[in-house]
Amino acid sequence: MSLKSQVANGLKWQAINLLGKQFLSLFIFTTLARLLDPAAFGLVGLVSVYLVFVGMFVDQGIGTALVQRAELEQEHLDVAFWCNLGSAVLVSLATIALADPISNLMGEPRLAPLLRYSSIVLVINALSTVQASLLTKSMDFRRVTLRTLLGNAIGGIVGVVLALAGCGVWALIGQQLIGAVAGSIFLWRVSSYRPKFKFSVRHFRELSKVGSSVFASSFFWFFSSRLDQIIIGRYAGVPVLGLYLIGGKLPEIAKLITQQPVMAVSLPAFSKLQQDLERMRQAMYRAMELNALVSFAVFVGIATVATDLIPLLFGIKWVAAGALCALLSIYALVDAIQVFFYPTLLASGGTGKFVSLNILHAIGVLIACIVGIQFGIIHLVQGLILNTVVLAVTANLIQKKRIGLDPPSYLRPCAVPALASLLMAAAIAVLAHFWPGTDPSVSRLTCKILLGALTYLGVIFVFSRSSFIRLFEIVSLITRRPTTVAALPPEPPGF
Repeated sequence: MSLKSQVANGLKWQAINLLGKQFLSLFIFTTLARLLDPAAFGLVGLVSVYLVFVGMFVDQGIGTALVQRAELEQEHLDVAFWCNLGSAVLVSLATIALADPISNLMGEPRLAPLLRYSSIVLVINALSTVQASLLTKSMDFRRVTLRTLLGNAIGGIVGVVLALAGCGVWALIGQQLIGAVAGSIFLWRVSSYRPKFKFSVRHFRELSKVGSSVFASSFFWFFSSRLDQIIIGRYAGVPVLGLYLIGGKLPEIAKLITQQPVMAVSLPAFSKLQQDLERMRQAMYRAMELNALVSFAVFVGIATVATDLIPLLFGIKWVAAGALCALLSIYALVDAIQVFFYPTLLASGGTGKFVSLNILHAIGVLIACIVGIQFGIIHLVQGLILNTVVLAVTANLIQKKRIGLDPPSYLRPCAVPALASLLMAAAIAVLAHFWPGTDPSVSRLTCKILLGALTYLGVIFVFSRSSFIRLFEIVSLITRRPTTVAALPPEPPGF
């Protein structure tokens, strides 16, 4: 199978993975939104922030190092397994013992029992980290997808049952635990890798060369992506944080569905081109055309209908989250334009620049949050958008020097989708002017979506028909059943 076919097949299964996962997640999230108040969602948000933070100390970037490394030996896999499992056990035990002071530090004593039980998920996931990394390295996203869908389906059933039984935020904890167990069992069933009781310092150092850079970047990424929630929860209160999380849910799901498949496939794909920078650049230019076509339509589309969509989906009590949803959608769009910078930096060996960009991003987010919260959440998000634009300019300059990227060639595919999205927003604004209303209306929302889609597709068809052709080619390649797997990369030892 050619690299192009592998990428397309990987995108297909990543898309199936995320669509299934996010639809299940949205179903559970919507159920909880109608049963719980904003304070409950604020509590869940703070638990999530904590788990993401300590999760970095569990993985330490070793999983990514397995994917990035060209040659793997059994010792690399064993080192990764025992490092992840040992770290997970230590972090989980520390969380159980220190849950009360951690909760007090976060300003919310009610978090303690939630933190204790949710920390067990770290250990469960660590048991199958190596298996998941091997599947990603071989671009076997079909089994990765089946694992995710199975775990989320079983966990989702438990979560919904608990929610309907009135268990509130504990529905999410139950879903996480059961889903993690189901996913790990599946990975052990489909993978032939079994850890051996040995640890090689040399192989640990080899993995740490990449893993340490990824860990450092993840550390700063945590602050750049979660600092807004920490500051809002700490200084504005958990009810306001709950409103913020509801407003960001749809942009988050859209970003995961449209961007995560690209991110997951890009690193192994670009890693295969690390000795051919010309091919890497051309691959970025071609991929950006489809990325821009989809991203502008999705994120600007959500922004234009957010005030109708949020109350219809989550309930009238969340109507104030509509404006936040619109602004956070634009934030997600600006971030989506940079989707290929980080995979190409890692693939080309630029781990130092990768860390530097994350440090700059974290500093910018800190400034935006500290200044913005003084004037309200809206200004905080506006500061985040400005920071992301500045980071995009910096990343363009770094990639121009490192791999010879031509910024105009990279950004040129955004021109027509940007025009189409502006005209789409204008058409929907005109419709809203002649069809005003404060109460949720399915018919008004439907008309907005149809008008917006027709406007966007019409502009694309008139000014960039080649984009349609490219889109149909990708869809055809993704949906085509692979005819051979003989050319797949060789499986690592022990897999």
